Amino acid sequence: MESHDDIREAARRIGEVFGEVPQVLLYRAAVDPEANGEEPDEVSIAVGDGCPSPGYASYATLDLVRYPTNVTTDDGRPIRTELITVGRSDYRGLADVLAQCAFAVASGSFHVTPNTIVPNAVKEADPGRTTKHLLLVVPFIWPDLEILVDREEDVTTWLQAVPITDTELEFASRHGVDELFGRLEAAAADVTDIDRDSVV
Repeated sequence: MESHDDIREAARRIGEVFGEVPQVLLYRAAVDPEANGEEPDEVSIAVGDGCPSPGYASYATLDLVRYPTNVTTDDGRPIRTELITVGRSDYRGLADVLAQCAFAVASGSFHVTPNTIVPNAVKEADPGRTTKHLLLVVPFIWPDLEILVDREEDVTTWLQAVPITDTELEFASRHGVDELFGRLEAAAADVTDIDRDSVV
């Protein structure tokens, strides 16, 4: 678990990107009855209202970097990742969705890189939405976000979580994630709309 000072510093840094001091929410994963008394995973989510513009809100993990991504640099340093996403300001459930995605990453069952899909991350947090899954991509909405921080001991990256539908997931499995992302761009898909129609 990160210290309170680490969380405050991470919140200050993302607040510079969001343009305001964010609200910070703490999420704790469900207790696993087979965990033999281990503490459940926790993740802190920053919420920035009015970012990137009025009517929207941005969400970012603050302490996901402490969990392994199963990815290293060519010289063997671990690559750590934080997640960020954006939605309509009237849909506050996106904080729950991002936390669900973070717990999936924390489970260690993914190689967390651009173009990774986290199945059912939306569905498990909010089953009634048309999008059910999250596609992790290089962030493209926040111009002040430092996407990669290269340090001597490790590398920290940011990935944006983009909600996708069942048919988009199926399309990606058949044609590749790059092709899906191209379809999303060509259709000018509104990635802030958790209930948007599929582009394929």
